[in-house]
Amino acid sequence: MTTDQPDPEGKPEIFSYQRVIAGMLAVLLLVLGLTNYLLLGQQRQAQLQEVETQLNYQLQAATTFMIEPLLKYQFADVEQFMQQWSAHHEDVLLFEAYSPTGHLLSRFVRDSDSPFIITQQQQVTYQDQHLLTLTLSKDYRQAEIILQEMRNRLLLISLAITAMLGLMLWLVFRYLAFVPLEREIDKRRRAELELGATNRELDAFAYSISHDLRAPLRGIDGFSQALLEDYHDRLDDTGQDYLQRIRAGCGRMGNLIDDMLQLSRLSRGEINWSRVDLSAMAEEIMAELQKDAPERKVKVVIEPGIQVLGDPVLLRAVMDNLLGNAWKFTGKTVNPEISLGTIREDQRTICFVRDNGAGFDMTYADKIFTAFQRLHSPKEFEGTGIGLATVQRIIHRHGGLIWAEAKEQQGATFYFTLDRHDPKWRAKT
Repeated sequence: MTTDQPDPEGKPEIFSYQRVIAGMLAVLLLVLGLTNYLLLGQQRQAQLQEVETQLNYQLQAATTFMIEPLLKYQFADVEQFMQQWSAHHEDVLLFEAYSPTGHLLSRFVRDSDSPFIITQQQQVTYQDQHLLTLTLSKDYRQAEIILQEMRNRLLLISLAITAMLGLMLWLVFRYLAFVPLEREIDKRRRAELELGATNRELDAFAYSISHDLRAPLRGIDGFSQALLEDYHDRLDDTGQDYLQRIRAGCGRMGNLIDDMLQLSRLSRGEINWSRVDLSAMAEEIMAELQKDAPERKVKVVIEPGIQVLGDPVLLRAVMDNLLGNAWKFTGKTVNPEISLGTIREDQRTICFVRDNGAGFDMTYADKIFTAFQRLHSPKEFEGTGIGLATVQRIIHRHGGLIWAEAKEQQGATFYFTLDRHDPKWRAKT
């Protein structure tokens, strides 16, 4: 039999493993990137602090050399010192001196397009006397270049680590998961192909059996009818009764063939999942049954809004059989009642079809879902004994479970679920 939901062909599973590996590598790369960012941030702060400390030290050294010429009002010596000092420091972009009154005494400026500039200002004092204000700006681009090189090296190291780990993971998954998985997928694909061929053979066999069985049945039934019509006057009552029995047997045999073919078809094929309104379906079925037997007065109670997920055609067969059985087995009941409803149990919804008809002995409850098993004689209630077997197969194909509770002459209740994740179903099947 074919599966209800075809097994994946391998690529989705392999891709899922690839997604797992890609996700792990992405997380690793993110962690490495965040670590590098934090380390570089700390390094940059330390570098800036070092540049500021060095600049502050240079300003202090410059002020020390300037105090004596300032006290002697030798401003030319101060300017000469500033020019010479700036000329020997290529990273100095600005060096200027202002008098206490804000008058510019000396300035050295070097053109630069560097965005990495740090500036400090310091007063030159002697015995609390303000002599001069110095401003110094330096270019710390070299330190940033060193940080950039470090950032590039860390990035390359992170990518190399990620690539090596990714290769290791791929090899591990390849030899521990992918290869066995691909082999299993190939086996299942071959099994599906063989199963498809077997199903086609079964279809051809069922058609052949149906055709080969129906031909002689039609002959038997036709000749029996001809005997009844053409030789009616020559046959006594016993002969006519025999011929009627032969024709009835042919009819039952034809019904059995039809039911066997239906059971075979319902056991295979693909399920078309959709939302199904069981309440509306039940109302339609009961209306048809009432139309076929308008003389019957049956109390019908259908809970509104029962929605399930399943195949509408298959679930129609379920409701036809369960409600049809309830209708049939209440045929000899005074004040017959048939109901469709739901109950909640263990966080699942259970549907039920209940009647107050003939019922059955629960001793034989394990046989009611077996094909051709009947608990009532054909004289009491007609049927082939295939309906409940069909119902059970459909329910199981939907991932559900069906069971019954009954008492003789007090009716029967058939419970079923359509939850493929039902743990009780998995345990019992």
